[in-house]
Amino acid sequence: MKNPRFILAPEHLLASPVVLTGADLRHCRVLRLKAGEHVRISDGQGREYHARLLRLGPDRAELELKSEINRDPEPALQVTLYQGLTRGAKLELIIQKITELGAVRLVPMICSRSQVKPIPGRDHRIQRWREIARQAVRQCERTCLPEIADVCTFSQCVSEARKAELAIILNTNAQVRDSWKNKLSDVRAPRTVSLLVGPEGGFAPTEAAAAQSAGIQSIGMGPRILRSETAGIAAVALALFWWGDLGGV
Repeated sequence: MKNPRFILAPEHLLASPVVLTGADLRHCRVLRLKAGEHVRISDGQGREYHARLLRLGPDRAELELKSEINRDPEPALQVTLYQGLTRGAKLELIIQKITELGAVRLVPMICSRSQVKPIPGRDHRIQRWREIARQAVRQCERTCLPEIADVCTFSQCVSEARKAELAIILNTNAQVRDSWKNKLSDVRAPRTVSLLVGPEGGFAPTEAAAAQSAGIQSIGMGPRILRSETAGIAAVALALFWWGDLGGV
């Protein structure tokens, strides 16, 4: 079994000793770690270190950084998912799975058919979403935390998404000729990809038209209707398989 991993903000790694509290401290206790045992610490920005547990107290664990670990599990392809807001815990599932797959950014998006419409930039769930991404990074052994952006409107997302080398909006009404294979099989591997996925009920026709007018390609995902959370995860997986390192290199 590999040494346990913890994700800390870069500034926390400057302290001596490095300190774990809160959920990380509880994780130490769950694992029954003892002084002298070794763990791994990542700064969430691409650097990772071997560390040794010095002591485990009632309110903190103290560690000593040892040597840096040289490995790079991050994909070269930068995939951003603009995900229409969904009900319940569906967005939490999406964040967890696209983090494991290798997406670098998720932007929660308010669409006309969104049944949840918080004030942009003021969603109280954002810290929970970011913690879910952090825990997923720890589990899947990535070294960089994906960005979980503040909630944005559809028009804001379109304006930003169109700047990627390849921007795609998933269209549940797409014809066979507009399938992923037909339209994208000959596309030269991009460095950045934006994916727009609608909420339950999909995009309104006016939204789909606005995205296409902005230069975003409308692509279908096949003959079956996918749930919003399935479509987002599947699209990220396709992009990273098609042009990235998913499935091996």
